[in-house]
Amino acid sequence: MDAEQLVGIRAFCPFRLVADEDLEQLGRETATSVVAAGATLFEQGDPADGVSAVLEGGVEIVTGGRVIATLGPGSLLGELSVFVPSASRTATARASSPVRMVTWRAADVRARLARHERLATSIVADMAFVLAERLDRRTQDVVSLLRAAGTRLPVSELERFRSRAVE
Repeated sequence: MDAEQLVGIRAFCPFRLVADEDLEQLGRETATSVVAAGATLFEQGDPADGVSAVLEGGVEIVTGGRVIATLGPGSLLGELSVFVPSASRTATARASSPVRMVTWRAADVRARLARHERLATSIVADMAFVLAERLDRRTQDVVSLLRAAGTRLPVSELERFRSRAVE
């Protein structure tokens, strides 16, 4: 990856906090890939082996034969693999258009974290914001479901809660 591309990926989580002096190392440890529209990025149940940032294109997240979310530029995939070594993919990801993404292998992140290195710390710190937002959204969904318990909700409302809960 050239210097201009490395500077460009800093616009995307989890690379926004990477210091200039760490860009070269990041370039050695990441891989940029291009996936054709309709191609599968990974299948549900596959080992989760790294964190990826979608740089261009769209990714459909599919479970049970249904698209439960559509992700675009700036979205993260596989962030839990950084923290849970035995994590597996919880859904299938399929390119809805040509996709360009950058991936940092989870083992590389964990090894750097074990050495308390700035590069890994900056990436994990950036991911913490995304994880906190997702946790807050799930908590609000659970609170909404608990409030609705015992009441009759239209199917459309139940479906809205269910779809948000599995995003």
